[in-house]
Amino acid sequence: MARPAIKKQDIEEAAILLFSTKGLAQTTIKDIAAEAGVTEGALYRHYPGKNEMAWQLFCRELERFSRELGVKMFEKGAPLEARLESSVRFIFSYYREYSVQFAFIMLTQHGFPDEKLLDETVNPNDMVARFVAEAVAEGEIPPMDAVLASGLVLGLVLQVLVMHRYGRIIIDDVVVNNVVAAAKRVLCVC
Repeated sequence: MARPAIKKQDIEEAAILLFSTKGLAQTTIKDIAAEAGVTEGALYRHYPGKNEMAWQLFCRELERFSRELGVKMFEKGAPLEARLESSVRFIFSYYREYSVQFAFIMLTQHGFPDEKLLDETVNPNDMVARFVAEAVAEGEIPPMDAVLASGLVLGLVLQVLVMHRYGRIIIDDVVVNNVVAAAKRVLCVC
């Protein structure tokens, strides 16, 4: 009886790999089945179709990432500077450890219909905007547009990861330290 669980895990891993490399639109059920070493029918035993499978996997992977990011970002009693640094460093370490899943989250997020909006508790953009808004409200940083600031901070981090993915930059401690310092400057946390 353990075999179906293994097959489902194989299917999910294959789907995430293909979605992260080929993209959601370019990946077919046939591709996923071939990568997983199963029949197309096996996929339909677990999911009604490719798009629903992609959405469920996306939500699962994003929730796992966001939950861990939230622990760093909203740690009670920790100073703002330490929480910001810990959050940025976490994103880089998550990318290193789960590069396929991270690429899947990044590359497929815009491929879903607008009605499938993410809950603000798991949407990293909303999480960072809330982080900034709370810091402004507490007087820890000067007044600023929280949404714009979140875009700037996430842009600093994510663009470096995109450049790494395409072989344009090597991510080492110096790069991470520079991104942390830049994020602190954007939020006037120095």
